[in-house]
Amino acid sequence: MSKIIKCSVIIYDDYNNVLIAERGKGKKDSPKLWGIFGRNLRGKEDGETCISKVVDKDLTCTIFDLVPFKQYPLAGEEEGVHQVFTGKIREMVSLHKELNRVKWIGEREIDNYDFAEGEKEIIVDFFNSVK
Repeated sequence: MSKIIKCSVIIYDDYNNVLIAERGKGKKDSPKLWGIFGRNLRGKEDGETCISKVVDKDLTCTIFDLVPFKQYPLAGEEEGVHQVFTGKIREMVSLHKELNRVKWIGEREIDNYDFAEGEKEIIVDFFNSVK
């Protein structure tokens, strides 16, 4: 079993739409990429704690029904896996300053966005799992 290095969450609604966020504040010519919510684990925290903190920081709300979804091997020098969870939110969100905007998307809209590396594949896997 590989060590979990990074955790992310697919936040979905009752219609299996996925909440994505646009990141990339800064210079005008810097790319603004879309993706799901996540970060690397810190210290001895577990995946659920990591996700709860990410959602609280980025959206200022609480995540519910958190369930492990799938693990993806990390490419590059870090040996380990990227653990992806699924979950729901049931309250209004307030965006962190690092986020430009958020959007709910369905499966047919996924090609309309430029995603960060590896994010599109994770979302496609989710849509394929709920068919």
